[in-house]
Formats: sequence, C-alpha cells, structure tokens
Amino acid sequence: MRIETGHLILLSILLLCPLVHSDLRAQEKTPVTRADSIMRQVIHQAPIYEHVLESYEAETYVKGRTHVPRKNQLLRYAYLVFPIERHPRDAFFEMSGLTHYDAPNHYRNEIVAINSSHLAAGRHYKEIASFVNLNVYSPTIYNKGMIMPLSPDAFKYYTFRQEGTDTISGIPVYNIRFTPRQWSQKLLSGNLYVTDELWTIDRIEIQGHSSFSEFNLSIRFNRDEKHFILPEEADLQVCYHALGNRIESDIHAAFRYKSISWVEEDHESRKLYSLDQTQYYTITSDTLSFTQDSTYWNSRRDKPLTTDEKALYTTGTNVVRTEADSSALTRYLQLGERLTSTVNRDYKSTRVKYSGLLNPFQLSFGSNGITYKQEARISKTFEHDRQLRFHPEIGFLFKEKELRLRLTTDWEYHPERQGILNLTIANDNQSYSSEVIHQINEILKDTPIRFEDLNLKYFQHYYAKLMNQIELMNGFRLSAGLAYHYRTPVKKNKDTGLDLKDHNEFTPVIGLTYTPRQYYWMDGYRKEYLHSHYPTFRIELARSIPDLLGCTGNYWRMEAGMNQTVRLGLSERLSYNLSGGLFFNQHNMYFADFSYFAKRYFPEPWGDRFGGIFHNLGGDWCNASDKYIQGHLMYESPFILLRFLKPNPKAHKYLVSERFYLSQLWTPVLPNYSELGYGIGSDLFHIALFLGFEEFKYQSVGLKFALELFR
Repeated sequence: MRIETGHLILLSILLLCPLVHSDLRAQEKTPVTRADSIMRQVIHQAPIYEHVLESYEAETYVKGRTHVPRKNQLLRYAYLVFPIERHPRDAFFEMSGLTHYDAPNHYRNEIVAINSSHLAAGRHYKEIASFVNLNVYSPTIYNKGMIMPLSPDAFKYYTFRQEGTDTISGIPVYNIRFTPRQWSQKLLSGNLYVTDELWTIDRIEIQGHSSFSEFNLSIRFNRDEKHFILPEEADLQVCYHALGNRIESDIHAAFRYKSISWVEEDHESRKLYSLDQTQYYTITSDTLSFTQDSTYWNSRRDKPLTTDEKALYTTGTNVVRTEADSSALTRYLQLGERLTSTVNRDYKSTRVKYSGLLNPFQLSFGSNGITYKQEARISKTFEHDRQLRFHPEIGFLFKEKELRLRLTTDWEYHPERQGILNLTIANDNQSYSSEVIHQINEILKDTPIRFEDLNLKYFQHYYAKLMNQIELMNGFRLSAGLAYHYRTPVKKNKDTGLDLKDHNEFTPVIGLTYTPRQYYWMDGYRKEYLHSHYPTFRIELARSIPDLLGCTGNYWRMEAGMNQTVRLGLSERLSYNLSGGLFFNQHNMYFADFSYFAKRYFPEPWGDRFGGIFHNLGGDWCNASDKYIQGHLMYESPFILLRFLKPNPKAHKYLVSERFYLSQLWTPVLPNYSELGYGIGSDLFHIALFLGFEEFKYQSVGLKFALELFR
C-alpha cells in the first residue's frame, strides 16, 4: 500500500481546516430571523461592553445547599469522580467575602466568614466562590473552557430563536433562545434577555454539561444605569450522577458594590500588561473564619432564610453519629476503597500522595502493550516556601517484561528564582552501542532483515543524574549537572557473536531554556510560569569525559529545540515541537541516547499539549543514529470529525476535544518516517489511533488508551 506525499498533505489540510465550508453553506441556507438581527446587534456591542470596566470591588454573599436524593454503597467512591466532599450529605452553608475584578477578565476572591451545618474542606468553598467569576460579554468563560453565544463566531456555533418580549420600565426586553449547532461540552444552551437599543444583557440563563453532571446558571444584571453590566445576583444548580448515586447542589450569590472604575478610553489594544500576574491568581484566606453570629449574617443576606434552610442548620448542628455499618459488604467496600483509591494525606507542612496499590486508572495501553505504573509524591515545605520533594516510581511493561524504576529527589532551595537541585536514579531503555549497531548492519546489509527485526536487547542501562536549575532572568533558565551512565550486556558474548563489554560514562551537561515575555505568578515565595505568546527555545550540550573513574565514553552531544502552543480560535489550538541533535568528536564506543528524542513507555496525560514523541516508532530507532531532526504538529479542537455525527449524540456527553497529529523524522538510517494520528479525549479517558509510514509506505498501526480520572 503506497500513500503519496500529496495525499498526506491534502489529508492534513482537510483535518486542520474544519467547519469552514460546511458552516458557510449552513449560514447561507439559514434565513435571517428577527432573533438573528437582534443577536448581531448584541455581538457587535459585546467587545465594547467586555472592556468598559477597569475594575470593581464588591461584597459577596453566597449560600448553598447540598442534597443527596439517591445513594448506595458506592457513594463512598463518588468523591473520586465528582468535585465534592469525601462523604457527601445533606448540608447548608453561608459565606461572605470580597470579589475584586481587574481588566482584562481577572478575578480575585477573598473569603471573610463561613457558617455551615457541616464544615467542608477549605478548597470546596474557594471553588464555590469562583463560580460567578465570568464576564458574560467575553467570547469564552471559565478559563476559555466554554464558548459564549456572544462570541464573534457565535453564528458558527449557535442558532437563535426569539421566544417572546417583555417590557421592563417601558423598555422592550427580548427573550432569545440559543442552542448549539452541534453537541459539545464546549457549547451551552439557554436564554438571553436583551435590552432594546442598548443591546445589553438584562439576564442570562445557561445550561451546560460534563461527563457526569449538568448545571444551570442564571445571572441577573443590575438595571441601574451606573451598574448596568454588573451582576446583581446569580443562582447555580448542579446535579452529579454516577454509580447509581445522585447529588444535587443549589447555590445563590448576591453582590453589593463598594467601588467601580470605568475605562474612559479603550487602550486595550495598545496596553502592555505586566508579566507578573500574581494579583490575578490569588484566592485568599487559607484558614477559614467560622462564625454563627446571627446579627452578622442577617446584615449580609439579601433575603431571609427559608424554613427548610433554618431546619438544616438545626439538624446539622445536632447530628448524632450513628453506629458504623459493620456488614460484610461495607467492610469489603472499605477495603476496596483503600486499595484502589489515590491516597492524599496532609500533616502540617508535609504532603503525601500515593497512586493506590491496585488503582485501575494507572493501567494504560499503547504500542508498547499494557503498562502499569505506581508512584508516590512526598513533599516537605520549609520557611520561605523552600521544599524537599521525593517522587519514587515503579512501572511494568507487560509486552517487554521489563520493570522500570525511578527515584527523583528535588530540593527547591530558591523558589523565587526556580532554583532546584535534582537527583534522579533510574534504569532506562535497553539499547545498542554505536559499535553493535555497526556490526549488526554490516552482517545484515545484504538481507532484507534490519536490526530492529531481531528484537535483540544487548545492554541494560542504569544512570544517576545530578542537575541544578536556576532562573537568570524572567523566562531564561540555566541548568547544569553531572550524569553517570552504566551499561552492562544483557546477553553473554558467546550467545551473540559480538564483542560486548561493560560500558560507563561520566558526562557533564549544561542547558539553557528561554521563553520571551513569560507571564508568571508568585505563589507565596514560589515563582510559577503561566503562559507566553512566544515560543520556548532550548539547547543542551553534553561532554563525555574519558578515563575518569574508569569511564570509556569520549564524545560531544548537542541538542536544540523549540515548542509553542498557538490559539487559532475560541477552542482551537495548534501545538508544534521541533528539535534536532547530533553526536560529534566521537573517539570511542558511545551510546546514542538523546534527551529530546527518546521513547516514552508510559503514556503522557491528555493535558500534555506539546506531544513531541513518535507513538509507533520502536525504541531501537531512538538509539540507531548519531543525529536526528524531528517535527511534531498537534491540532486540537472539539469540532474535527465528531461534528459529522447526528445532533445530540450520547458520545458527545463524554467527549471534550479531538486531536489530529502529524509527525516527521529524519535520521541517517531512517531518512523519512512519518506518523499520522487522530485522538479523542474527555475528563475520563483519552484514546488515539496512529499510522506509521516509512518512505510514505504504510508500516504500522498503533492504539493508545489511558484513563484520565485521577492523574
């Protein structure tokens, strides 16, 4: 089977340009309605209203109720699937705080006080405080996770229908129903209530869904001309359902504005924002202030509590613990939970996370067969956020029958400058030396068999690496260290006919990484990178020193690369990763182990946007040449192929996005290798299919599957 270059390019273009012609034809055939005319006015005004606010500060009052109408013994596992408490129960809470807004679209929440019938973890209240942090006039909400019906491309994603007209203070308010053209977690449905002539939103009702939940959000905006685009109150209903359980939450929020600053002139396009985004990424109050003072809460409430809400307070504060269920089923479920669940423990400044002994979500499947991985993370935090971290990992490759061990230790000694001292001890891919590859190729050069067809593994590889990293200036990091590699033959010389000996190397390494205009935030004393509109450039240089501690390696290695993720639209991304490397000045036997070109035997999570790996290519090829050039493209969108399914398919309820992969490799021994791939992902899992081509001839097919729930 032969696939020509032109066919590959045509296929890539078709997959990378979704929705263009079909959407244009759909819009041409759809008659313009009254609702469309109204929405064109609203969409035209939306960018103005999106940027009209400079900042504001508001007192917030939030109350919420959790109800568990249906539950069974599996409810103890519900917290693994839902963002809820470990043991959910009927409960009621109130919370007061402050919300600070700064353009463009940055929110900070400060929790002042809490009252609850059942006090939950602090992170639970912080998540609740963020649910109304959205600008209805923005193209996307919730960290660009959902596309709004006011986006410039709204007609590509939504249809609109007028359901009625109300009159408020003598002004017509149009009720516009919006529904998605195709079903996706990225899209919403609901109603917009549009004020005539001003073309502002008086009220919005949103319905959305995820894999195991649905939500309804209603926001009413202030009708005072001084506050006309600011939310006055909001109501959220969320329903979680899985494993035969159903959990419902109802949350109400109200706002009282203390200060408002308007933009007098639009400078957004010319304004250069600070790279330090710390003030926009902080939810204060690590310790929550719990108060039951009725006078205090009466002054914060926008409406009195209902009889049911008062009853929940009374019931919650007089809960009598029932005797634990000692049935055999319950005991087995408790044992199963301990064995299969991810374990998280915090004690003062120490944190422990363990993946679980029999956690099925650590299983994955790919071109290397089935893999299973166990890992633990232990961290101890000291003064000024300095931190000591241990990360032991153990994994088994069932196809290769190999056990992989890795122990990583980090001492973050200067968190403000990302100063980290790292020690890694591990075993790695079984590989070939340069002499072995040459001897095998000489033996087989007159036959159609290649060395990777022999499936021979000649050297077991163990290494230890000590590296130090420090930021020299924002976005520019220096790393330097020492690596010791020890390789020993897997098979004896008499079994292979080759002259194989133990081999060790002592290699100093230095590397530079630079990202122009790198945005960041300070988490206490710790600096964390966020994003940049520019690529990240990296280079690494290594020199193996011979005759030191009996080492035999004598070579230079250099690698360089760049990667970036570019937003192409509201929900489309294009990621690329380019790199190349070579060994030079080789004087003795060496092993062609590259840093940027290596086989990964345990699948990366779906959140790894850069890709940068070949999924079907055998690990032997990564050690078969002294130089390489590789390029990877990954296009992500929720609307690539699934848009051709019928409206509202059940599959779309669980799928978040799709990806198209294109990779190309050049090495002296494999001058033209290509991979094409297509994958779908959700909150629960990701699965991808890859086709491998050598000289544009079909060579292989591979499937990658991994569960995402607890990564």
